[in-house]
Amino acid sequence: MSPGQRSRLFSEVNDRIYELLEAADPDLPGEFLCECGEDCGRRVELLPKAFASLREAGELVRSPDCHDVSFTRPQPAGGVPALS
Repeated sequence: MSPGQRSRLFSEVNDRIYELLEAADPDLPGEFLCECGEDCGRRVELLPKAFASLREAGELVRSPDCHDVSFTRPQPAGGVPALS
């Protein structure tokens, strides 16, 4: 799997995690996958509103331990990414 494919897959997984957290208790933090695209396997703890802010800014979730990688979220063919 290429780094771009891995990043998109982890973005989709994180979007589902966000939806579950929002439905259960939006005041509790959740563990999101690092979307750096590398095979790092790191987790990032975020509140759902912090995750939503990243998405609104077009940014990826990333671990502070990941370096030298572009973290702008790839835009889908239809335009701006949304939180399904």
